[in-house]
Amino acid sequence: MQDRVETQWDEKTLRRAQFCRDKCTACKLGRKRGKGLFYRIVRLESKLRFCPWCRAYEKVYGVPAYQKPPSE
Repeated sequence: MQDRVETQWDEKTLRRAQFCRDKCTACKLGRKRGKGLFYRIVRLESKLRFCPWCRAYEKVYGVPAYQKPPSE
């Protein structure tokens, strides 16, 4: 699956998605806990769509930023 992802998206989109997955505190804690303040913030962002890192995560992994990627 990783080969398909790499060929489908440009480098900038992949870096943004990786940042959202690995380094963004709000998204990381929201996904890990599945409840609480960070989870609600990330869910709100998925409706407002203002964060470019969360949008890249959704493009690359096919799920909103508050959900774990399918490979995990």
